[in-house]
Amino acid sequence: MKSGRFNKGTQRDAMRKANRYAMPKRVRSSAKKDLVQFAIPGIAVLVLELSLIGRDAPLRGFWVQLWGMISHPSSMADLPALTVVGMFLFIIGLTIMCWGQFTLYKNYSGTVVIHEGHELVTRGIYNYVRNPMYFGLIIGVCFGLPAFGLSIRGFLVSLLLVPILLNRIRLEEELLTEHFQDEYLQYKARTKRLIPFVY
Repeated sequence: MKSGRFNKGTQRDAMRKANRYAMPKRVRSSAKKDLVQFAIPGIAVLVLELSLIGRDAPLRGFWVQLWGMISHPSSMADLPALTVVGMFLFIIGLTIMCWGQFTLYKNYSGTVVIHEGHELVTRGIYNYVRNPMYFGLIIGVCFGLPAFGLSIRGFLVSLLLVPILLNRIRLEEELLTEHFQDEYLQYKARTKRLIPFVY
C-alpha cells in the first residue's frame, strides 16, 4: 500500500517536472506555423532563385570571385558593373544579418519562439529597425545575388520572399506583443518595421 502511494507521488512529481519544461501551447503553435508559412516556402523560393541564377551565370566561383575582389580590387575593372554592385549588395546584406544576429545573441532563434528569460532587444541596429536580419536578407538575396548573376528571372522569383518574410514578421510581432505587451508596443511605436527610417 505504502509503495503504491509512493509510486503515485513520484509519478506526479515527474509529470510536474516534465510539464514545467514542456513548450507552451502558443509557442508550439507558432513554431508549427513558422515551419509551414516561412521555412518550407522560403527554402523553396531560395532554391528556385539559385537554380535560375545558376543557369544565367555560374555561381560555383562566387566565394572565390568575392575574395578576389576584396584582395585585388583592381580585378573589379574586368567585371560587368552590375556584377560588382551585386557583390557589394550581398556583402552589405550579409553584414546587416550578422550584426542583427550578434546583437540578439542568446535571444536569437531559428524559429518563432520565446525562450525562458527572453529579453526584448532594442539596442544597436534594433534601435532603428525591428527586423534587421530580414532587411539584410532582402538586400543580399533579393537584390545582391540576382544582380551578381545578371539574372532577371532570379530577381523576379526572389521577390516572392518578400510576402513570406512579411508574414513571418507578423507571426513574430504577435508573439512578442503577447509576451512583452506594453514594452513591445512602445518599442514598435518608435521604430520602423523593416527598412530603417522608411517602413
